[in-house]
Amino acid sequence: MAQSPQYKVYRGKEYIAACKYAEDAAAMVSLAGGTVKYGHNLLVWKEGAEQIQAGESYDGAARIMHERILQANREGLRKLGWSEEEINAKLAA
Repeated sequence: MAQSPQYKVYRGKEYIAACKYAEDAAAMVSLAGGTVKYGHNLLVWKEGAEQIQAGESYDGAARIMHERILQANREGLRKLGWSEEEINAKLAA
């Protein structure tokens, strides 16, 4: 079964697109401006407030989004009491 798109693109408070891939979300936000959230909650990109513009490098913007998702996952597991060793093993799998 196909997976639902997790990258949500917003212009202001208006939800304008959903994408399966971070690179596609970067392309959308480069055209529309705004933000990208992962699953409507986790802010992973804010156009104009980043080191680069999404249109400069879709891959670069996607890499930053992926790093932020990984960081949020790590923080969530720490809050659940997981050790760094357990977290590294889980995220490496």
